[in-house]
Amino acid sequence: MNTYKHYRQDGNLYIFKNQPVFITIIAVLMFAAAVMVYRIKIPLLALFLFVLGVLIIINFFTKKFIIDPVRKTITGKHTIFVSAKTYDIKDFSNFEVYTTKYMGFITTNVILSIHFNVNGKDQKLTIGQSVTQRGIQKMVNETEDIMGLNENRR
Repeated sequence: MNTYKHYRQDGNLYIFKNQPVFITIIAVLMFAAAVMVYRIKIPLLALFLFVLGVLIIINFFTKKFIIDPVRKTITGKHTIFVSAKTYDIKDFSNFEVYTTKYMGFITTNVILSIHFNVNGKDQKLTIGQSVTQRGIQKMVNETEDIMGLNENRR
């Protein structure tokens, strides 16, 4: 039995562990910005930033990415504004890594998405994000292992 850094096992399901440190930093920055804006007498913008911080926290608890290797399905819900979607692993097409760089060479954010081809249409779910590409590569490796992609290639 494998133990994974980015997934926890619940019976036959592998559930992606959300990243609390990253979300906490972003939420604290939103709340700090709201306080600073409120102090310079722009209460409407301060309220907007506060609500945005609350939505970030709520989104952390509602986001999910679940792999069921027995049923061969992947279920994902990226934000509170969209419903959960379930895809067959057989519809998997590829992973996408999107890197944001500051000043052209300093990596500030790396996002991992998984693509499915369902009835000729490209569908995408975001798996997770990291500050380094090494962290994303570990997510890809664990996801491939759970999905059984490496076994199909042999």
